[in-house]
Amino acid sequence: MYSFRIRFNRSPTDTIQSAANQLSVSVPDTRVSIVLSARRDDLPIQDSDQLVLVGSGYQTESEARAAGSRLQDALMVALARVRVGADFGHRAAKGMFTTHGLNWVEEQIGQRVLNDIHGLMVFQSEPKPRFASINAQMIRRASPEIFMSAFTQAISLQPQISERDLLAYTLFNASFFQPTADSRFLLLVMSIEALIEPALRSSDAQKYVESLIEQTKSSPLPVEERNSILGSLRWLRRESINQAGKRLATERLGDRVYGDRTAPEFFTHCYQMRSDLVHGNLPVPTFEDVGGAVATLEVFVSDLLTGPILGYPVQ
Repeated sequence: MYSFRIRFNRSPTDTIQSAANQLSVSVPDTRVSIVLSARRDDLPIQDSDQLVLVGSGYQTESEARAAGSRLQDALMVALARVRVGADFGHRAAKGMFTTHGLNWVEEQIGQRVLNDIHGLMVFQSEPKPRFASINAQMIRRASPEIFMSAFTQAISLQPQISERDLLAYTLFNASFFQPTADSRFLLLVMSIEALIEPALRSSDAQKYVESLIEQTKSSPLPVEERNSILGSLRWLRRESINQAGKRLATERLGDRVYGDRTAPEFFTHCYQMRSDLVHGNLPVPTFEDVGGAVATLEVFVSDLLTGPILGYPVQ
């Protein structure tokens, strides 16, 4: 017999208000059992930040996997309906024990042990397993000497933080509190966008846009569609966000290099990745793509915000 197991993280501000440790889920197939429970046996569902849906009684591994996939989709819909946020691990880091590590844990506790997968997993139901996970949080430690040097320098320079700069700093700081690489990445790009002020295009370009606006005003298009196009054309009087972002990167960062890209090239790379994420352009950037970019993007934004004031540290 086979079982499926779906572990997901509950959002910290919402919960399923149940004092029970587990709830049985009614399904048409009486041969199988579906149970939603807190990950820990000593917690009620309402207090558990990690929940588990387990289905058992399937004859084959493929049957269990197909059922698990269907139930995960249904669970995602139901949680969204009651507005309880859930992370099913689709774009989460995967920390797992090796086979050697699992064998060692089994020897210590005298029971079959499997990796505690974040998301959907399928396994043989017997012997009943326990689930092991690696919980490690890395902390980057700033040098107190470097911090005090930057602080005393900032005090002496008395920088004036504009409203636009304040928003950029706020978004930059918020990125450090995000649990996923995706949310960190998007907030960091937003902090750059807060700094961007698109300039007017050349006089020739503006004249050309104005001619298009006049043509559109007299077009036979329906009013709503015509007004929508006119709104888009009026934005064309100014440079695009990508052009303005590259200009900002050049002005503030000069010839500095981020990864293997110049500052304006790196902005374009991140801005395109941001567009692909938020607009669902396929193929969507992978977790590895975003994770690889976000660490360098953090340095990039830090330099944009502080470099013009404090200078640039050696990379």
